[in-house]
Amino acid sequence: MLYVVVPSSSAIGTLPFRATFQLPTRMDILYIGFLLGHGGDAMQMLELASSMSARGARVRIVVPLLDTTRGFAELCEQRNLAVVRTPWIQCSIDGVPQRPLDMIRLFLKYDAPITHFHTGDCCLPRTALIARRLLRRRRAFVTVQSPYETVQPGEPRAAAWAQAAENQLHLVLCPSEHSRRYQMRMGVPEGRVAVVRNSVNLQRFGSGNASVAQKSLGLTEDTPIVLFSSRLDDQKRPLDAVAAFARVAAQFPNAQLVFLGTGKLEGDLRAAVHQSGLDARVRFVGHQDNVEDWLAAATIWMLPTERENFSLAVLEAMAAGTAILSTNCAGNDEVLIDGENALTTAVGDVEGMAAGLGRLLNDPALRARLAANARATAANYSAERMADSYERAYSGR
Repeated sequence: MLYVVVPSSSAIGTLPFRATFQLPTRMDILYIGFLLGHGGDAMQMLELASSMSARGARVRIVVPLLDTTRGFAELCEQRNLAVVRTPWIQCSIDGVPQRPLDMIRLFLKYDAPITHFHTGDCCLPRTALIARRLLRRRRAFVTVQSPYETVQPGEPRAAAWAQAAENQLHLVLCPSEHSRRYQMRMGVPEGRVAVVRNSVNLQRFGSGNASVAQKSLGLTEDTPIVLFSSRLDDQKRPLDAVAAFARVAAQFPNAQLVFLGTGKLEGDLRAAVHQSGLDARVRFVGHQDNVEDWLAAATIWMLPTERENFSLAVLEAMAAGTAILSTNCAGNDEVLIDGENALTTAVGDVEGMAAGLGRLLNDPALRARLAANARATAANYSAERMADSYERAYSGR
């Protein structure tokens, strides 16, 4: 029997699964990422690979040859992790099919006793699975990070994925319960799917320097900062953040709204800010490597997101001890508890989010209580605990 440890916010559980996989004396692990390299899915793969390397595994990481994976490769090299950027993996924000010959080349060149795929989608590319079956490659592991159910149960692709999961994979690993349930609705057998939560670097995000961010904005330490630190795209609903802030801006004339990140909605956001007359009150600082400093400077962290799997940005804000205002969407509802470690609203409830902003800006004691509880919750999601879960999966325990 294989027992996969599943961390939760309160305890660790086990999930039985029958397998014939045997762990080599020394683990050789190949991580293959069907991902862009600059999102939370890539950072989770990096943290896992780094943790396994520190435990004595021989690790190699393979990612697409893209501008967006350049920084990821640099992070790997800083941690002395072997990384390859290959043109044989295709990846784009809108999705792109894999080329059959490239998949065959990929799996002929890169193989290991343990192969672990990471994808920002809800399943692996069909072409990759066909190539592995033709080459008779070993069973693999896959972590699926997509917050969206892009394949509908009953569709041919769902049936093909369920069959591949049963015949070619040890486990489909999901960061959230709602993702696990979705995999089973697609037909993946219950014994082939398990939950391993995403992790956060507690030390890094718990030790930010607020003055670095404050000085870069020319603000004093007593200036209230409402921080949005995520992609500026439809999923995260940043326009709701502008609308909510606009409703309380007059009541809190010193407060500033700061957008940390980039995305396709930046132009729309700037237009909305200008239309609201808030040009002097809303800042766009783009991508920043020192997110922990910005979180340390934030009075409130706000994310009106419509859906998550198990959000890394949420975990970072919690680990930083920031008062959180977000939505009770799928994914968030597995870690955020309204009134205990965050204030939450329904997705799209701009009035509710504005009311939450007002409460938090008015009540330092409430902010302090939520922030302390958020930090305590984040302690359950360390990189070491995540690595423990994956190591048990790899070893068949």
